Amino acid sequence: MSYADTHLLRLEFHDHGLATYPAGTSFGPRHLGDYEFVWLIEGTAEWEVDGTVIPAVAGTILLGRPGMTDEFRWDPRHRTRHGFIHFALQRGNAVLPPVASWPLARHDRDVPVLRPLFQHLGALLTQTPPGWAELAQGALRQALLAFLMGSGSSGDGVPEEHPLVAAVQDYVRTQWAEDDCPPITLGDLARAAGVSKVHLTRVFQAELGMAPVETLRRLRFDRAAGMLARTNLAVARIAQHCGFADPYHFTRGFRALYGLSPRDVRTRARRGLAPPHLDLARIRRFAVGLEGLSTRT
Repeated sequence: MSYADTHLLRLEFHDHGLATYPAGTSFGPRHLGDYEFVWLIEGTAEWEVDGTVIPAVAGTILLGRPGMTDEFRWDPRHRTRHGFIHFALQRGNAVLPPVASWPLARHDRDVPVLRPLFQHLGALLTQTPPGWAELAQGALRQALLAFLMGSGSSGDGVPEEHPLVAAVQDYVRTQWAEDDCPPITLGDLARAAGVSKVHLTRVFQAELGMAPVETLRRLRFDRAAGMLARTNLAVARIAQHCGFADPYHFTRGFRALYGLSPRDVRTRARRGLAPPHLDLARIRRFAVGLEGLSTRT
């Protein structure tokens, strides 16, 4: 493959995000309808694809392809965190090696450029700064080429959050450090940030477009949406893990936010359709900082 023609390659983003799963979670079997990068941030996994089992540890990067049938068995003893990006090839396929020859897995110690590229992509896709679409094209193109060829160059950094928002992120990280993400009161958040509830709410409204407690509530629903689409856990168990004690109220709130029931999301995922996403890019930016994608892997 020559780099001379790789500018002809054009990619289409379908879905992206971060996922945190309890110990012993599984997902699949699933029929892949597009390409998917999965990079393991924490924990271990077994990825079974078309009958081949690939063990993965933190730092492993996997690349699934359309037409494959895969299944994930996440760490049986510890929680697992990973990031993912679904995409399609719009044009320029001819500049790439035959798809059947593509590697299924690499480790970021062997291709160190992939870590900053995925960090950069996560920031672009969540923050959507001016010109983000073309920048994301370039970053994903470079990540794909680096994965295929085992080399590449570095990406850019990620802007910092407002100090009070960052303080809340640090506190929430400690409260959501295990499998569950329970609800947290405004008073708890304000005390952690060292300011009044009124001032913290004002900062969150300016920075993220909504109040602190509602921000966390939407993130808990967002985590639930990912678990519905990407695990086999029962709906009631997912509701519990995401801090919703009553499955009925969880389902009602989920439908009000996304326009789909939890069962609808799971059915759509089995057909290869992406789960619903948060509707505010700034909330996504908060989630990136919360999961630590922008600062560590």
